[in-house]
Amino acid sequence: MRRATSPEEAGQLLAGFPRFWWDHIIALLGTGMRFGEFAGLRRRRVDLRRGVVQVVEVRYQAGRFGSGFKGQPKSPAAIREIPLARQVVEAIRRQLPPGIAPGDLVFTGPGGGPGRHSGTGVKRGTRTVLSRDNFRRLYLQAVVRTADPATSLSQTDWRVLRALRAAGGQTAAELTARLAIGRRGLRPATVAAALARLAQAGHAATDGSDLHRWSAVAAVPGPLDHLELSGPHDLRHTFATWLEEDGIPARVIDELMGHAGGRRAEHGSAIGRIYRETTPEMLARMLTGIERRLDVVLAVANKTRAATAQAPAQRDEAAYAP
Repeated sequence: MRRATSPEEAGQLLAGFPRFWWDHIIALLGTGMRFGEFAGLRRRRVDLRRGVVQVVEVRYQAGRFGSGFKGQPKSPAAIREIPLARQVVEAIRRQLPPGIAPGDLVFTGPGGGPGRHSGTGVKRGTRTVLSRDNFRRLYLQAVVRTADPATSLSQTDWRVLRALRAAGGQTAAELTARLAIGRRGLRPATVAAALARLAQAGHAATDGSDLHRWSAVAAVPGPLDHLELSGPHDLRHTFATWLEEDGIPARVIDELMGHAGGRRAEHGSAIGRIYRETTPEMLARMLTGIERRLDVVLAVANKTRAATAQAPAQRDEAAYAP
């Protein structure tokens, strides 16, 4: 299944996010940055007059080994300058509050809630560091909303429902075994609780036999059901795919993506690879294609949000207001 989205599909996905996060998604779609590069982007690396960002510092999260920021990425090829589409420039400008210092992060979380945030001492409105895991959960919840905007399924319930839709009738044990493949497994009790909630909401039912085989109740397929969306890295897949659709040379895509192959990765003679250079015309063509697609993304997202106008999304708007 495909991970890269078309502009129309990306617009549907964007509509599933609270408004606060739209700038974040547009910037990731329009630059192809890795999440760590995006979360580590500082004001001093942004030149809106020239319309470029420099990727240097990165945020790392290494589980029990800690988290923080590094002064450079893991590969020299990842230190690069990325031209910015018009929509990304506008997104970054909205994320730069007055008086921001050169060392401050550009993209952050929504800040603390009323008073203090979760007992951590973070004041209301404080710009908080982005977390990879939290951002991924937010992304997957947007996928859930896109699949069925009339419901507020949890990620676990949506994962179980999607497995039912993909494979037909299954017992709870068979479903648990299926969900253990390729991802973190769910416990039998977790699957059973999810099935009970899905049944109560009218999304799943048993066949009434002694085996208690579960099936998804027929539903209209969601606009992104044919995709295998698994996290924010999908946006990087999308950026690279859009460039390839426009015929941007593979070597240039490597440079913009920060791949170590760079100009050495493309097929051809060694001397030919030495002499090929990235020209302003190539970058201008790249920006034209990205801007054309981002216009579609935003148009579809705004149209979708206007059509659904769902209550859960409106509550999220208040929760994520800057």
